[in-house]
Amino acid sequence: MTFLLAVKQDSLPLVLHQGFARAFLIYSALMAGWGFFLWVRGRNPSGGYLGALILDEGLAILQGVVGLILRTQGHAPHDALHYLYGVVAVVTLPAAYFLSDEGTSRRDSLYFGLAGLFLIGVAIRGTVTGGG
Repeated sequence: MTFLLAVKQDSLPLVLHQGFARAFLIYSALMAGWGFFLWVRGRNPSGGYLGALILDEGLAILQGVVGLILRTQGHAPHDALHYLYGVVAVVTLPAAYFLSDEGTSRRDSLYFGLAGLFLIGVAIRGTVTGGG
């Protein structure tokens, strides 16, 4: 878990990219836990939970924008798979939403919880392939 603590101080966009990666990992874990909690309790996703998922999606998009800025400055990840993980991070929650009943059933809480769990893995792999 050292990737959660190590920060390379090369440039502001790099520090932001690494910080957003940590925030995305932690926030996705919270969203996974919240989704599973709702599912176990037999509840469909609340408006607050769906709004929180939108924030998670926004964080993934912001992470990608900062990554593109880094790329234009000549920075590159250690492994080209890093780009794939970035795209997957952005498309996962919209895909889960469109596969669901748009947040109206208990099963949707499970879908979003599983999507959050998947995003934890994507965030970890993205950090590893990015060189962090």
